[in-house]
Amino acid sequence: MKVVLSLVLVFIGITLAVVFTPQVESAYAQGIILDFGDYDIYYLGIDDEDENAIDSVNKLCDYYSMSITWNGNQISKISKEYIDYPESGSTATWKLYINEKDTIGWKLFDGSAEKLHIGDYSAVCWGLCEKDEEPTPGVDAMGICFYGYGQSYRIVSLAPSCTETIAASGAGNIIVGADEFSNYPLYIKQAMESGAIVSVGGYTNPSYEVIAQLNPDIVIGVADQSTHRSVIEKMRAHGVHCLATYTGDSIKTIMDNTYMIGAAMNYQLKSTQTMQQIEDALEILDAELSSGLSHRSDVMISLSTSKSPWVAGGNTYASDVISRALCNNIYSSETGWAMVNSETVPSRDPEYIIVVSSDYGNTDEDYNNMISSLSAEWRNTTAFKQGNIFLLTGGATDLASRPSTRIAQFTELMCRMIQPEIFNDINLPHHIGDDYKDYLTITKELGFDT
Repeated sequence: MKVVLSLVLVFIGITLAVVFTPQVESAYAQGIILDFGDYDIYYLGIDDEDENAIDSVNKLCDYYSMSITWNGNQISKISKEYIDYPESGSTATWKLYINEKDTIGWKLFDGSAEKLHIGDYSAVCWGLCEKDEEPTPGVDAMGICFYGYGQSYRIVSLAPSCTETIAASGAGNIIVGADEFSNYPLYIKQAMESGAIVSVGGYTNPSYEVIAQLNPDIVIGVADQSTHRSVIEKMRAHGVHCLATYTGDSIKTIMDNTYMIGAAMNYQLKSTQTMQQIEDALEILDAELSSGLSHRSDVMISLSTSKSPWVAGGNTYASDVISRALCNNIYSSETGWAMVNSETVPSRDPEYIIVVSSDYGNTDEDYNNMISSLSAEWRNTTAFKQGNIFLLTGGATDLASRPSTRIAQFTELMCRMIQPEIFNDINLPHHIGDDYKDYLTITKELGFDT
């Protein structure tokens, strides 16, 4: 039960209450963002907070050797590397977006760009967007712009998902502190065990005092954890840069978080390369799924085998992966990760059940013991009757429970479990643990573990 509760905390977050030498550097960035789409983004810090949106983007284009063409107060096109944007045939246009202070999310600015002062907003962006699109987020999940922080040299991570993303962005070797559950990649686990990376406490109870003593130049956490927010607020009050990532409720959000982490650390080149590898792998999986052999099965992802389990509802990255695999999440009507009534399991009748739990070992005996202990409600499902219940334990539990840069690997593993007619080149066992990479081909090398 303790393991189940730990997983629940990692998946859904909880609300908890929550000697330092301050740095003089401000934790707030001020500048102009230019977003070409697909995470092709430029930023320039602006000293004068009264600078308007026209002069500032002109300076940015000059700094990055781009040419800009205006039609009144609107950008007509921007040319970089001998290509005009928008490109011929594109329906995207340049628009001006603002992120008001103490808020999260872009708003289309409908006033005069010449009268917009950069310092009046948390973030200002000229974005090349289609009609219903918005630029990549310009502020973190606490409403603070993450651009302009400069090069990171000492990083503290408050969550395993953040640690994995930092490492995948090329900065794992400068992590000086991390939560006690950060154990991937292997060199991070070894550094935690040796003390080279200091444990700053648990996922839900990081120690502000320990973090402060490490003298980080950036702290990265998860905004839906109140204790992370508390630490971040205190560190920012002392001039330390921080980043509060968004809840990883979709593949898109995971990608946004990856970009944000890379940009905040000034490792965006590596982070965007990582993101491109993930996108390429997902596109290959999409192509396989579009072969016409897919079956839209009903799927349930559970954190235990209890009669009334915690399951993946809608607005979770796990549900997004199920949809990506062209299947149905039987609990998509639930919000986030939710505990459901036992009677709904047979009534919604999943054809596949994925159990994500470290309560069991990765052996036939453990798997059989799990199956034999199932309640009558679980036994009265198509998944049980057809032998389509899978156990993800050990390293596979971490893979499935962390909204991080290993999302492509989790997606392939899910595809292999719930679309076996398509992904039939490997004989997949019903229990998978630390050996999960043995059952991956498309994403086998996308663990970003070096």
